[in-house]
Amino acid sequence: MSTSANNSGHNLKVAMLDPTGTYASWSQDVAKSGYHWDFVRFDTQESMMAQLEQQVCDVVIITCSMRAQNELDLMADIASKQPGAIRIFVGAEYWNANQRAKAAELVHRVYPSSSSTEEMGDMIEYLVKIMRLLNRSSLQDYVANVGCLPSPPAIYRQLSEAIKSEVSDLREISEIVEQDPAIVAQIIKQVNSAFFGFNREISNLKEAISMLGVRNLRSLALSSQLHSQFAEGEGWNQFSFEMVNQRSLLVARLAQAISRRAGANKTVQDQAFLAGLLHDLGIMIMASHDPEQYRKLLSYAVKKQKPIYLVEKAAFGFFHGEVAGALLALWNLPPQVVEAVMLHHVPHLSACKEFSPLTAVHVADAMLPSVPVEGKCDLASSLSLRYLDQVGVMDEVPQWRIVANEYRVRMVSNL
Repeated sequence: MSTSANNSGHNLKVAMLDPTGTYASWSQDVAKSGYHWDFVRFDTQESMMAQLEQQVCDVVIITCSMRAQNELDLMADIASKQPGAIRIFVGAEYWNANQRAKAAELVHRVYPSSSSTEEMGDMIEYLVKIMRLLNRSSLQDYVANVGCLPSPPAIYRQLSEAIKSEVSDLREISEIVEQDPAIVAQIIKQVNSAFFGFNREISNLKEAISMLGVRNLRSLALSSQLHSQFAEGEGWNQFSFEMVNQRSLLVARLAQAISRRAGANKTVQDQAFLAGLLHDLGIMIMASHDPEQYRKLLSYAVKKQKPIYLVEKAAFGFFHGEVAGALLALWNLPPQVVEAVMLHHVPHLSACKEFSPLTAVHVADAMLPSVPVEGKCDLASSLSLRYLDQVGVMDEVPQWRIVANEYRVRMVSNL
């Protein structure tokens, strides 16, 4: 049995799995709230999946029970079959921390069971808008033509599977990473750099894993492979790709520290770290793909005194945050990581009103100096007070500046 609400105009197709009938009134609630949705509620997993086999949906919502693993597996299947759909869990507050961490890898948002249609509705429409921006043909064609891998590197995939399995030990994790000695060397180098600030030297991979945690190790492995894929070519002298990589590591560390000070959970801290590592990936993709054109964009940005992302937007119809976001979304990286990378220059476009990985990455990027760029073009974000007020964290800014100054010293001393 299912219920549906059809509205005229541009309708979003929204499917909800609700076996207990808790949300049986949602059809009426959606209509009363004025959302233009074709909303369908399903009582069984089988009936919803049969519908999804036949029709593409904009949004899929699953109400949570104590059968967490079943619902996580179901959502993973949906993500594979309909990667363009916005995915939402409702009622996962009864799951344990590990189950909630897995949910955050899969879905765009997790809402408590007490959430109303109005609380979720505007966010759903915002998330659909973001997904459509990432899926527009001009951006997808560009990503397809710049030499990006069609899927995330193998080591990232294998580490993700190890995290999901809950049975992998330190030896197995080490064996995955050791498949690529260059990545091992890069990780050990990064961990021992001033940017990490550990008070003793880390001598081997197992020790690095114990210090970093598997999720941070996975992030560093992905970052290392991507940054080696998009390297500066001969004759490029506008800025150092290596310095961009080093600064991204510092942004990641600072974003993680800001998340911790804000009281965010471990999942948000880890996602802020990954998003910080990748936030300027789009710059390196664009600069390595057509160096001469990107030189011209940098010169124009200096001449007109405009941020580089606005110059990119005028030239291409999209900017580097969207380029990286489209690639990461294609790989099904955690949606909030994609959102943070995509919007780190323009966080005010987010509909979110609470602290998130986007908050941490935006603040970290804005509070650290840009890498030196020929012509004095500033690649860093400008702090958006409008956004910080929207999220309700303005009172935290002075303390974050103090923390950022510590990282700024590390950065300046290593430039």
